[in-house]
Amino acid sequence: MKITAAQLKQIIAEEIKRAAGSGARPRLTPQIPAVKTMLAAICDDWKSEFDPMDPSMDAAGGRQVWEAQCDAACEPGGVLDEQIEAIIMQAEEDLHNGKYYRG
Repeated sequence: MKITAAQLKQIIAEEIKRAAGSGARPRLTPQIPAVKTMLAAICDDWKSEFDPMDPSMDAAGGRQVWEAQCDAACEPGGVLDEQIEAIIMQAEEDLHNGKYYRG
C-alpha cells in the first residue's frame, strides 16, 4: 500500500498528538545538541545576573542558592527543557501541517 506525503504527515501528526495525550511524550531535546548548548548558555547567563546588592536575591539564600536554582531550571527534564521541547514539537507539527508554507 502506498501513501502520499500528505498522508504520512498526517499520520506523524496524529502519533505526536496521541503520544502527548497518553503522557508518553517522545523526548526530543536530549538528541538535539543545539538545545543542550542553549540550555547551558541560558543557565550561565542567569547565574551571571546574581546581584548581591539586590535584597530579594541575597535574602533568598545568596549566590549558592541562586546558582542551584538556575541549574535546576536548566537541567535535562527541567522546566526550561520541557518548555523548549513543547515548542519544538508544536513547530514540527505545524511544519507537517503546512503552516509555514508561503507559496
